[in-house]
Amino acid sequence: MRDFAAPRGRALGPVVSVLAMAVAVAGCSALSKSEPPPCPPVYILSDASHVTKFRPGSGRDLTDVEVEAEIVGFKGECGYDAKGANVDLTVSIDVRRGPAAVSREATLSYFVAIPKFYPADEAKAVIAVPVVFPDGVDSARITDEGVRMQIPVKTREVIDQYEIYLGFQTTPEELELNRRTKR
Repeated sequence: MRDFAAPRGRALGPVVSVLAMAVAVAGCSALSKSEPPPCPPVYILSDASHVTKFRPGSGRDLTDVEVEAEIVGFKGECGYDAKGANVDLTVSIDVRRGPAAVSREATLSYFVAIPKFYPADEAKAVIAVPVVFPDGVDSARITDEGVRMQIPVKTREVIDQYEIYLGFQTTPEELELNRRTKR
């Protein structure tokens, strides 16, 4: 389990382009028997939901693709204790090996961010996920269960201000390709 502790009292930074449907984390629980406080909303950034990795060089057509991946979903749960909200996420990623791949292994990096805490370093965690394609298999679904966040908020009135965003950590070139080829 990776811990992702958010700092207190930071300014909200700008956030761009989210998927049209925002999905809130399910399964909230609270310490009291009354209605539990809601979980913070979680979004997958549309511009960063997909990544295409090309082999080195200037070629950028289908034959130059080493690996493609897409964040296809997440699930999670949250609870509250004396320190605030605790959120556990599981992220699902579909990965395809491209024709230019020379290895059956790859590493992808995605981020989990809470813009409310920007510009603090704790506002964003980048998580590397290894991928191993078995012989004869060129696609896989990776499930990363390793994200735990602690958000120092205890009241239902403000938890929805602590939005959580998921996306691939892309290069400027990869981000531009995503924007040109909207899915």
